[in-house]
Amino acid sequence: KLELDLPDRLVLLKPAGWEVHDQNAELQLVSFLQDRLGNAAPILYDEMVGYGFLHRLDVPSSGLVLVAKSYEAYLDLQIQLRSRQMTRDYIVLCHGWMARSRSEVNANLYWRGSSPTSAGSQGKPSRTQMEAAAHAMLGAAALSLVLIRILTGRQHQIRSHSSHIGHPLVGDGKYAADRLGGGRHFLHRYRLGFCDSAGGRHVVTSPFSDDLAESLRSVGAKNPDSARAPD
Repeated sequence: KLELDLPDRLVLLKPAGWEVHDQNAELQLVSFLQDRLGNAAPILYDEMVGYGFLHRLDVPSSGLVLVAKSYEAYLDLQIQLRSRQMTRDYIVLCHGWMARSRSEVNANLYWRGSSPTSAGSQGKPSRTQMEAAAHAMLGAAALSLVLIRILTGRQHQIRSHSSHIGHPLVGDGKYAADRLGGGRHFLHRYRLGFCDSAGGRHVVTSPFSDDLAESLRSVGAKNPDSARAPD
């Protein structure tokens, strides 16, 4: 689904189960855009620049994805990404009751191939900002609904950093022994902020998908004061 379509860039909503472009799953976002735009956007056929995609989301995750329709737009958006003019905000459900104060995880991340990303002293510097928006219960399991902003974009950054601090994502069996979630990570990129070619600011938001909303309806608040609406 196209959430925003500008002359040289667009924002796409990726459902869970779709892959961005690596051809490891049947459903491919790049194929969807190639079919929709055809030869009007040659960058969508160029593997050297990631087919115009500025970032990815794991197959079991959902949310907003930014795509350049031209090489000029790709360069402009890469500059915004590297200079941190672009904002990427997520909401996740994780295990345990995370402290309600805003915090930042600064832990290097190391990965190789499809192996889990490890957090620690080795690898690339990585920064993730977190703030618990609500505490919840599912049976005897303690859960936190957490707002996240990433300041770097590493492979499995949110999943690895969350596990590193003792709060792995619900449904993420790769970083925790988790039987909740039915194989679907509770991770959704709900907001993207970036500038167009004229310098105008765009902030695109996306609500939960139906399956995540249904998951939230199955949990209860820790107590009447434990939940508040996220910003």
